[in-house]
Amino acid sequence: MAFLQMEIFSESIGMMTGVNVIIPERASALPSVLYLLHGLSDDQSAWVRRTSIERYAESKNLAVIMPTTHRGFYTDMADGYNYWTYVSKELPEKMHSIFRLSEEREKTFAAGLSMGGYGALKLGLRMPENFAAVAAFSSAADMRRPVSPSAEHKRIFGDDVSAENDLFALAEKLSVKNAPRIYMWCGTEDFLLDANRRLSSHIKDLGFDIDYSESAGGHQWERWDEQIKKAIDWFGIE
Repeated sequence: MAFLQMEIFSESIGMMTGVNVIIPERASALPSVLYLLHGLSDDQSAWVRRTSIERYAESKNLAVIMPTTHRGFYTDMADGYNYWTYVSKELPEKMHSIFRLSEEREKTFAAGLSMGGYGALKLGLRMPENFAAVAAFSSAADMRRPVSPSAEHKRIFGDDVSAENDLFALAEKLSVKNAPRIYMWCGTEDFLLDANRRLSSHIKDLGFDIDYSESAGGHQWERWDEQIKKAIDWFGIE
């Protein structure tokens, strides 16, 4: 596997921004693609520094793309930067122009923790035509109940969270037959447990293909390392 630390210029956010990429060096077929998203206090380096993601991807012919969106919640901010446009459109276009990657929906995935879990679910629910499955761990699942300071939340989402940024509303709008498969996990000691239970129940009641589980643990890397390995296996990547 090759590990690349990149700086690219983003037209969407108007600045240079970091992207870390793990990619097979000698792939017999175009690699599957996983967009792996960081949490609120992290950046593009977090998954590589804190987990064995490179080792988990190695046997799967899987490219892992890890962008940074700072504290922007993968959202076109009400007062700030267009991080949703960047991560949902510009980033994939740039990655496919630089690397030889599969463009098949069935070989494209997203995953993330906390804020990144929110981002991964939003990618799957807003752009189901692009993702076969998404995984979210300890997700900031309900933006109607802020998890960041109120002033910061307002800069990101404005006075009210719009339907396009509300995972509950996005799930209601999406046809079940078009939806990606969804994997969710949360620790039983996590402060976001209630939001994860409510969102997973809501998605299940709508008839989506969802695998939701809980186990002992809080908002911690030991659990996320376990879960990303399980999710990659669950994706069914060969």
